[in-house]
Amino acid sequence: MTAIPISKQLVEDTCPSPLRGVLPLRGFSLACGLKLDNGALAWQSWGAQHAPLVIVLGGISASRDLAGWWAAQCGPGRALDPRHLRLISIDWIGGSDASSGPRNDEEFVPVDSLDQAHAILLLLNHLGLAQVDAVIGSSYGGCVAQHLASLLGSRLARLVVIGAAHRASPWALALRTLQRAGIESARTPQDRRSALARARQLAVLGYRTPAELECRFGDSDPSSGVLRWLAVHGERFVSRFSAASFLCLSRSLDHHQCEPTAIRAQTTVVTIDEDLLVPVSLARDFASGIGSHARLARISSAYGHDAFIKEEGAIAAILEASLATEISA
Repeated sequence: MTAIPISKQLVEDTCPSPLRGVLPLRGFSLACGLKLDNGALAWQSWGAQHAPLVIVLGGISASRDLAGWWAAQCGPGRALDPRHLRLISIDWIGGSDASSGPRNDEEFVPVDSLDQAHAILLLLNHLGLAQVDAVIGSSYGGCVAQHLASLLGSRLARLVVIGAAHRASPWALALRTLQRAGIESARTPQDRRSALARARQLAVLGYRTPAELECRFGDSDPSSGVLRWLAVHGERFVSRFSAASFLCLSRSLDHHQCEPTAIRAQTTVVTIDEDLLVPVSLARDFASGIGSHARLARISSAYGHDAFIKEEGAIAAILEASLATEISA
């Protein structure tokens, strides 16, 4: 059976406004063995109801607002165009947006990347969506996308994973452990906020590369250059994210494990040569484990892990090519 390439299925010329909702998750079972008695999953659907369905998932700081965090790829005239596609996105469980998560920095139950995928599956069933044309996940969203592909099986045609693999790399795991250590040792709310800012600054250094920082800040005054850049990232993150949410999703990244052979969809694994968190060798092992229906798309970028946000043209080309690929079964 051959599917019509998504890029050729034009549904509307006008761009509908996003629809938003919250799905109750009462008694939602988590991988850790606990339950969310009054859980909730906040979602957004952007595009015509009967357009080809694409689920889009981002990093731990991403939300269901695709036009906010991935405007380079999601929007009219972009690779993921809501005039021609129906784009579904969520707020992470355990995050700081509208889904269930910690409030006022209190401790929250552990959340696995598999839990996020199970919640999305419940959402698809709730909306009556039997078939999914594509799942696209970047960074943490790439981890969740792997599990969702396994759960959907033949219901999913295409999978695109950017900057993620079937397990955490030792370097990334060690870096995130250090990020959490400062927060976990803080004793006052103010200390936790300061530690959260430092954790985000350390995370950003892992997302980028020494070459990019040298090119950008090499000849500048550190106080107004790289140190100010770090401070802004920390301040911005603290203004919208809680320390407890960061701890929850950071641990979720560390614990991610997925069996590649369980993925049946036509898959594109996007890897960045300079990515410090997900080395090419790990991405290659992931793609190889999936099998002959997976391909490795390799790009080079001084932005490292953040290439999925910063390399707009290269990522758009990969998305368009992946969505246009015909599926045979």
